[in-house]
Amino acid sequence: MSEDRLTDTIKPTVELIRRKRDGQALSEAELQHLLREFEMGNVLDSQMSAFAMATCIRGMTAEETYCLTKAMLESGKTIEWDSSTSVVDKHSTGGVGDKASLLIAPLLASFGVRVPMISGRGLGITGGTLDKLESIPGFNCSLSLEAIQSAVQANGCIIAGATDEIAPADRKLYSLRDVTGTVASIPLITSSILSKKLAENPQALIFDVKCGTGTSMLTLEAARDLATSLVTTCKRFNVKAKAIITDMEQPLGTAIGNAAEVREALLTFHGSGPADLVHLATTFAFELLKLAGKEIPFNDVTANLTNGHAQNHFEAMIEKQGGRLCQLPAIHWTPLIATQEGYLESVATGDLGSLLVRMGGGRQHPGATIDPTVAIAVAKKIGDKINKGDVLGAIAHPSAKPYLNELNEMLTISSTPTDPRPLIMGTVDQ
Repeated sequence: MSEDRLTDTIKPTVELIRRKRDGQALSEAELQHLLREFEMGNVLDSQMSAFAMATCIRGMTAEETYCLTKAMLESGKTIEWDSSTSVVDKHSTGGVGDKASLLIAPLLASFGVRVPMISGRGLGITGGTLDKLESIPGFNCSLSLEAIQSAVQANGCIIAGATDEIAPADRKLYSLRDVTGTVASIPLITSSILSKKLAENPQALIFDVKCGTGTSMLTLEAARDLATSLVTTCKRFNVKAKAIITDMEQPLGTAIGNAAEVREALLTFHGSGPADLVHLATTFAFELLKLAGKEIPFNDVTANLTNGHAQNHFEAMIEKQGGRLCQLPAIHWTPLIATQEGYLESVATGDLGSLLVRMGGGRQHPGATIDPTVAIAVAKKIGDKINKGDVLGAIAHPSAKPYLNELNEMLTISSTPTDPRPLIMGTVDQ
């Protein structure tokens, strides 16, 4: 059937919205038509917002999610590699203090795989990898597909933003979702993530699905549903995939804030990184290498993180993208000192993310300017013993005192011992 004949059989946009509102499944042809017409300007923003809200409330079948992802992917271009190139990538759903991608991309590259990591900016309380890297003076994350491909072939890894050529339909839809309360939809999240990741033409993908108050998936059930959706949709595209659900009831590592997180990544390359960050980075790299068919001993993965191999790829990537690590802004900390003994019982992680935004370290609206030097540190982990005089955390801000008081209120100290929280909460395999 010709495209014109096919279009003639598809119901008007408003009817597709009504059907989704009523919980009915849309066909691949209908979803392709809707996305194509939206991209061409023939579907109103108000109509697409209504469709997004209907999807957010009613959900989608696994088949619909696959078809929506396919339509978004096919709205743009993809990167082509020669058959001998082993291409992999990792994606995090975003959390507070999550700087793991800065370590994982160069660590993977140190074992000979190619990592064209297309990443994003901060959204609400969750930090963005691109924002962290842009705290490095001169760093350029806006690369063409050709530049991404060239840099990956030369150095093994790149971290850049999605170009105008990649999934333009997703970019246009996402701008509506961000302002209409429809971000937290598993089918829409799945299609948005995968339309960009699959444009890299990877052989294998691994997903860090965060769970807790410091991210968008607040419950383990929601995180598992998203992890399952990502992995099963990858299978439809014949891409090997695995998802690991990780805890976000406390920050990852110690630092929260763009330049401070880059500095923590550099400390990790030198062997002085926080234990949870090291564990997460090495685990994800090890599992993704296995998915790519490379049986690398875990001890070798751990060694490459701190023996200079991963750091060399990181520094080469920064230089290739114009960054000047020697000019990374200094962070000036004001410490928070414990006034009581006990055990750290809980951390209001989402509130910490909101605090950083209010301090100027994140965006309160899309065009806001970020101050890369403001930061928060949480020096203890849940379950840690605390003595009077211990450093609980710190604030980096010209007017730190009121924020220190807020930070103190976000850390709950109990007189009775508290069990540590596991970092890894579950996995989803194909």
